[in-house]
Amino acid sequence: MSLRKRSRLYYRLCVVSSLLLILGTAIVLSSSTGQAIEKTGNPFYYFQRHLIWLCIGGLAMWLVNRIGLHRIEKNRRFSMWIFLISLFLLPLPQFLGTLRWIVFGPFSFQPAELVKLTFVIFLADHLRRTKDYRRKIKPLFWPIFHFLFITVLLQFQKDLGTFVLIFLSLGLLLYLAGQPRRHLASLAFSGVVIFVLLIWLFPYRRDRFIHTFVNPNDTMGKGYQPFQSKVTLGTGGWLGRGIGAGLAKLFYLPEAHKDYVYAIVGEEMGLLGTSTVLFFFAVLTISGLELSLRARDDFQRFMAAGIGGLFGFQFLLHAGVVLCIIPAKGTTLPFFSVGGSSLLTNLMSLGILLAIGRDACFPSSLEDLQGTSLLQFDLQSRRFPPMRPRVPFLPR
Repeated sequence: MSLRKRSRLYYRLCVVSSLLLILGTAIVLSSSTGQAIEKTGNPFYYFQRHLIWLCIGGLAMWLVNRIGLHRIEKNRRFSMWIFLISLFLLPLPQFLGTLRWIVFGPFSFQPAELVKLTFVIFLADHLRRTKDYRRKIKPLFWPIFHFLFITVLLQFQKDLGTFVLIFLSLGLLLYLAGQPRRHLASLAFSGVVIFVLLIWLFPYRRDRFIHTFVNPNDTMGKGYQPFQSKVTLGTGGWLGRGIGAGLAKLFYLPEAHKDYVYAIVGEEMGLLGTSTVLFFFAVLTISGLELSLRARDDFQRFMAAGIGGLFGFQFLLHAGVVLCIIPAKGTTLPFFSVGGSSLLTNLMSLGILLAIGRDACFPSSLEDLQGTSLLQFDLQSRRFPPMRPRVPFLPR
């Protein structure tokens, strides 16, 4: 692949990320006005907070690029410390008397959002350092142990969506790492069993599952929100009512600015808008997976695939809830839903993805070209042969 084609991958990632941020900011302003007026009387309350978190997230992206990924790679304990700090923050809301948030002044932070990213970083570093993870299950003890530990902590916060996202990220990275199919099948079966148990052991989840998924006919009771979500999504038609002209966010659809914001996209932008958002997230996810094939080492390969998959999984879960394909789990839509900690974490993830893309697409020296020696690189055509990554991204 030529350097020109590599640069296209990086610029594609930059363009689709910018478009998602711009469109998401417009939808935040549109979807949150009704809730903001009801709560504070200021229609721009959530939008102003979104802009503040957007600036903080932009600063975090700059710090990620400033620190660089090389420092994390050289210091093997760095990723572990980041993960342990997020684990320490995860149960803090229970000690502070809140459900999921750490409140400091007018702002709040949800540690579960940070854990999704730090777990991917920890798992990427663990798979990078483990040489025999493809044939043995013993090296997977620590990732699975931490996954189960996170699952237990999340149940005190009544958070099922984060569990699903972390489990899917774990399965994706183990699949891309070349784990045997029997191990992947055992992991998938265990995840389904845990998911069923987490629904059955909590009465409110059983009730929600029965009334909103198995028997969705209770349209004026507990099935009201999923029913209104489908109605809102369908009223947009092909082109929608126009951004800001939706009615469901004012009178009918609860949590329209958070867990059901994709329905607002459908109402105000129609099928064209929802398809556009779907396309943007598909491009973002595929770009992350493509970067994993071009990255300079195993650590960046796993991180690019994990972060790209994380964006894709969040979109699929959110859209699945809005379409009533899966039970409601309170999953936000990255860059579109109101939530400072979610926006901050997603911007940090995006910053890491862009840093990986810069290293992969614009190598600073010939030695940075992964798996390519000086004799293989043609200086005149500026091309190098197709590279087979050391990580078998399709199980053999």
